[in-house]
Amino acid sequence: MTHVVVITLTTTFLLLALDRAGGLRDNQNVYVPPAPKVAAPPADPDKGKPPPHNDTVDDFPDGKGREIAFYTCTACHGVALIKAQGLTRDLWDSTFDLMLEKHRMPPVKAEDRAEILDYLAEQFPPRRKGRGSDNPFLK
Repeated sequence: MTHVVVITLTTTFLLLALDRAGGLRDNQNVYVPPAPKVAAPPADPDKGKPPPHNDTVDDFPDGKGREIAFYTCTACHGVALIKAQGLTRDLWDSTFDLMLEKHRMPPVKAEDRAEILDYLAEQFPPRRKGRGSDNPFLK
């Protein structure tokens, strides 16, 4: 009788060890991962995109290079962002490089870039000339 029990238990353990698919085991403890969630397409194809701005060329101050600067810059962002900067020509140039490298701005011809930089530096220069120069309380 001992031999029958040993053979039966050995056979059971071997069958369970060899049953990799789990067909002989109870399915109560089998982990079934949840199905991946598939996002429904948005009803509005423009949803998630920034709203288009309503700026016009007239929102830029008059000056040489106004139109090319407007159409180059506002292809990606509004006039308010440009007006808020107030940079030197060198900083405008660095900002231009940053937009080309990091933000995939389309390349601009060298003569157009120079005209845009001249316009931006003239129309949107730094607002402060240095510490205390525009502070009436330090005079």
